[in-house]
Amino acid sequence: MKRIIILCLTLALLLACVPTPEEEYVVNKGEKPQTVRQCEAGDQIQGILNAVPAEWNDTFYFRDGTVSVTVSAKISVPEVLHFPIVEVKPTAIDPQIAAKLLYKLIPGGSLRISDHGGQAYSVEDVDQWIEEVRQMLSHTSEMSFDSDADRDAYIDTQNAELERLFEMRQSAVSGTVTSLDAYELIGRYGAMECRILDENGMECANFMWKPQSEESNDKRESVLHIDSITPACGLMDHGVQSTEEAKTTADTLIEGIGLSDRYACVSVMDGHNTICCYYAPAYNGIMSSPFTETAVDANAYSAPWPNEMLLVCFYKGDGRTTVSYVCPSEIVSELGNAALMPFSDIQVQFEKSMKATYSWLDENTISAEIAVNRISLGYFRIPMKDHPDRYTLIPVWTFEGSRTTCEKADGGAEPFNNENDLPNNVLMILSGIDGSLLYAG
Repeated sequence: MKRIIILCLTLALLLACVPTPEEEYVVNKGEKPQTVRQCEAGDQIQGILNAVPAEWNDTFYFRDGTVSVTVSAKISVPEVLHFPIVEVKPTAIDPQIAAKLLYKLIPGGSLRISDHGGQAYSVEDVDQWIEEVRQMLSHTSEMSFDSDADRDAYIDTQNAELERLFEMRQSAVSGTVTSLDAYELIGRYGAMECRILDENGMECANFMWKPQSEESNDKRESVLHIDSITPACGLMDHGVQSTEEAKTTADTLIEGIGLSDRYACVSVMDGHNTICCYYAPAYNGIMSSPFTETAVDANAYSAPWPNEMLLVCFYKGDGRTTVSYVCPSEIVSELGNAALMPFSDIQVQFEKSMKATYSWLDENTISAEIAVNRISLGYFRIPMKDHPDRYTLIPVWTFEGSRTTCEKADGGAEPFNNENDLPNNVLMILSGIDGSLLYAG
């Protein structure tokens, strides 16, 4: 796999082209500099994309007919004039995004935010405690002490408690959470993890915002997570019962926090207890695959980096909502446009790769039926040699669908069908530059 990654990245750089051929671009400067081929982006990219059919229907068989691949898929290509190879790096989640998300999901109500020790309190709580201490100090003259020193020690202790309570008040939240309150709350901390309670003191959500690793400032660990939000937090019951309702509700949420131009829903998963909408990033209007290829040598290549995503899940029946935002990225540079392989050649490479992938089956597998129902052109993230904090995005074709295998049963029982789980329903990913295999589900 490492050899494939290196080959793909090298080919991506060697076959790239730039929109203005006024100068030569050189990559891998050093002992063996290599010149990037130049071409007119509009002619090359548009010619390839315009030749892609609207759909592909075909069937082929391998292993004496025991493996069948049925392709009945619409083909999605981005409406772009350029398809640059892009370098990206992780970035921290903006506290304004965290605040907007908190406010959108929990728009009001008598809420309390817990401190880092887990004790929940509001401004009203702290004011009451401050008043109690002041009352105790006002009655000091009526209290008996063994000595003046004991009286002075008591007064000093209560004054120290007042100072502590005033500090607590600065980190408490007043009853109603407004967008400004949420932003000020989040802005006080470099990171924040807390429980959110309803007016009855019952936990109605968990909130975590971590813009980077506290130990190493590594932004690859940036995460925003709001879990198990119930209607008691102030959010109305979402009422989501179908995948269509889930996508509409999630799209509205993503638009409300200002990320609709950066992320698009790539799949809606209808599970037993939840309906989840998976959002992947887009660069220059081109979607990115939810998969990432990692190299073996972490010292020379980029270290493992969580997949950038937004995930919105709706629980069926009880109205709960969960949102996760993980490891956003930003563009560092664009290396010029990739010289795409014609889709007719990609079709040939797909058949060859499927045949190679399923040339061997587990001894308990009798047959396999593979169905391709969606094909799309987008980006795929691969590691960069000697740049552990960056990744390169190259064009890829992603083939989605399902796989069902017929398995032998124990004890001579009848064989049974097993519908295999495929992450995000992805069967295969091929390089858009040379058709090489990058991923097989």
